Amino acid sequence: MSSEPGHYTVSVDTDECVSAGKCVASAPGFFVFDADEIATVDPDGARPTEDAILHIARTCPSGAIRLSLDGVEIEL
Repeated sequence: MSSEPGHYTVSVDTDECVSAGKCVASAPGFFVFDADEIATVDPDGARPTEDAILHIARTCPSGAIRLSLDGVEIEL
């Protein structure tokens, strides 16, 4: 997760994630599955562009991906 100004802070609501895998397929290494096959963010993974992150979050089937910018949650 990034907290740099102008960069989205990315998180996954693990209670909402349905393990569809679209995020993992779209940004492998940044979005990964945990031991329970729930998507999580690997802050050391290759970060996609901000536009790609926004697109991935907007197309998450369960709406589990959360974005904030400078501490303010983005409405998707």
